[in-house]
Amino acid sequence: MKILAIIPARMASSRFPGKPLKKINKKPMLYHVYKRAEMFFKNKDLYIATCDDEIAKYSNSISANCIMTSKKHKRASDRVYEAMIKIEKMKKTKYDLIILLQGDEPLINPVMLKKAIDPFKKNKSIKVVNLMKRIRSAKEADDPNDVKVVFDKNQYALYFSRYAIPFNQTKYKFENYKQVCVIPFTRSYLINYYNMKPTKYEIIESVDMMRVIENGDKVKMIEITDEIISVDTPNDLKKASILLKKDKYTKKY
Repeated sequence: MKILAIIPARMASSRFPGKPLKKINKKPMLYHVYKRAEMFFKNKDLYIATCDDEIAKYSNSISANCIMTSKKHKRASDRVYEAMIKIEKMKKTKYDLIILLQGDEPLINPVMLKKAIDPFKKNKSIKVVNLMKRIRSAKEADDPNDVKVVFDKNQYALYFSRYAIPFNQTKYKFENYKQVCVIPFTRSYLINYYNMKPTKYEIIESVDMMRVIENGDKVKMIEITDEIISVDTPNDLKKASILLKKDKYTKKY
């Protein structure tokens, strides 16, 4: 299976402008994401996809592969599609699996990435996989920056929302899960995804995966237990700093 990993990154984040280059423990967040992904994918088939010269310049400074994309994209998945097309043309090859690694997940690690890929080896009908982690507090469940997901008995997503779903009653002890933005697509499905029009709930929730569900397709959810944080605020940078200092993979780059 030939795998391409792409980290979409842009400076114009609506919730936290400039966040890819905000520093965590003296290094830009994008550095942590790339170096940790590199442990699994190596440098050859790992790229940063951006529309910003500032990010491209930084990527070159750390010898990271970088591909320029359009400024028009509103969804990370659409940017990843464009990057894939350009990379395949440049390298004169085609990949089997395309993995979206969000540039605001500085604690991704090789074990998580393996878990995201393994389902495709076991079940050829799977088109998209998305990692998730159980939420442990009401504060986290109520945070709109964390995308929550509910899923069926076979762990296929039913709905993603920035609200706390399902409704939290004390007796259920926070049966909430949040999305972790490590999302592999089969190549053929990423092409289909790009050619679909943005959907109602995708736009309302601002969640790429709703386009999949609203078109009647399935997203396989895989649970992880590793410490993970999606950085959406300056306070998240502080939390990420503490977690990275404790993390065993940090010492390896």
